Amino acid sequence: MDWNLIPTLEALLAERSVSRAARRLGLSQPAVSNALARLRRQFGDELLVRRGSGYELTPLAEHLAVATRDAVEAVSAVSAASTEFDPATSTRLFRIAASDYAQMAVAPQLLAELARHAPSVRVAFVSPFSDQFGNDEELVDATDGWLAPREVLPGHEHVGAGADRWVCVVDQHHAGVSTSLTLDDAAAYPWVVPAVRGTTLRLHRDGLTSHGVEPVVEVTTETFGSVPFLVAGSTRIGLVQESVARRVATAAGVRILECPWTVQPLHLTFWWSPKKNGDLGHAWLRERVAAAIDAMHSEPPITTNP
Repeated sequence: MDWNLIPTLEALLAERSVSRAARRLGLSQPAVSNALARLRRQFGDELLVRRGSGYELTPLAEHLAVATRDAVEAVSAVSAASTEFDPATSTRLFRIAASDYAQMAVAPQLLAELARHAPSVRVAFVSPFSDQFGNDEELVDATDGWLAPREVLPGHEHVGAGADRWVCVVDQHHAGVSTSLTLDDAAAYPWVVPAVRGTTLRLHRDGLTSHGVEPVVEVTTETFGSVPFLVAGSTRIGLVQESVARRVATAAGVRILECPWTVQPLHLTFWWSPKKNGDLGHAWLRERVAAAIDAMHSEPPITTNP
């Protein structure tokens, strides 16, 4: 057995796709296809079988999926515990679970810092809501960490305490909304609201119903960055994090307004598995992620577009 193929096998079985495995590993698609062919010969099994537009694991592959993940984690732990980490020369790939919102809020600052101090380090952002992760514990075990609200994993180790406010957005030419948004506006116009794992956020509904307003949700989306664009050119009102709104307001053609009710801010943090505590490279990454999260506090105040 060529043990160098084990990380590729683990990625193939987790992603169930040659192209996604290649992106995860930072390799070319032909290289991963060639590795899959070698693995099929090694095990005398197809491992991945096409079904419709995707692939399914064979029974043997289902059995190997758990074993290979454990093997990769074990090798990583041994390597991390027995070697120094030099960011200036490291070519390590860090896998971070982050929604599109978390990437927009933290990644620019983080990647700029990595480019300055670890120019050859690579980062793969993965969706925390992917079917490849059975639950939150499995998610943090299978990645280097998860950028998520501080409420999601109580008791887990974490760093960073970025606070992000929720704001409302409307089309820049919305004739019915002036320079401020009112409760009457919230009741009169339909809403675009983010959803997580198919469940619509209740921030708007819980806040408005306490004021006697029953908001009409016309559009939901599981990507936070699309909210301003789904508002543009309509009478809809959108609910989105301030850091997202600031970055895309001009491109989307929307105005940023204070919500007409009190909304608790979102507190972002970086969660990781205790298994990573002996990893010098991971400790270095945690410091950089924490600094990037804390930099969220330096945003200037909102200026409402006329």
